[in-house]
Amino acid sequence: MAREKRRQPYDLTIIKNASPEELAQIEDFLVSRPVSDWRDVQALAALDSPRARALLRKTLKSRDHHLATAVKEHAPGLLSEEEQTRTLVAALKGYDTDFGTMEALHQVEQLHPPEIVDALFRGVLTRNGKTAIHFAAMLMFVRGKADSSFDWEQRPFFLKFNTEVRAEREAAFRELCEKLGVDGSCYLAATLGEPSTPRSQNSPK
Repeated sequence: MAREKRRQPYDLTIIKNASPEELAQIEDFLVSRPVSDWRDVQALAALDSPRARALLRKTLKSRDHHLATAVKEHAPGLLSEEEQTRTLVAALKGYDTDFGTMEALHQVEQLHPPEIVDALFRGVLTRNGKTAIHFAAMLMFVRGKADSSFDWEQRPFFLKFNTEVRAEREAAFRELCEKLGVDGSCYLAATLGEPSTPRSQNSPK
């Protein structure tokens, strides 16, 4: 799966080689200002002091899912599996084709309980076409129908999701469900604003 180019990270060897006095100065600098991007998260995780961990936990509750996802990546020990899942589900629902969604999808490769799989199925129908391509590819991977999170041999099929025409997206979704051996009617109903139908024995779990 293609990932967007990020800004250069901070030089974390400075933290690794710092004296106690220098670490105190670095900590004061990092915790005295708002966390602005993933580089701040990475530096705080490397610092791993009580104040740094407290700020990371505060950041995890931010409405900025990009930052919350970064906390999960760089400081996973701060989160329970339930918190990790909740963070990823929020990111999958809340972004388009920016770094936040792509980074969340990268993490989904390793963590995909039913709540995340559910968000992927819904996103295939509701997200923009470019994002839906990657959601479909990830579903093929997590359901064991592909060897990677973006199987390039199946790219022609994934590209069918790059449409904003509902009928075309539904046709691609039904083909996906057939490949996965699941009943996706509950998602089709829910994303049209209709009550979800009960899941059959073969529905996504």
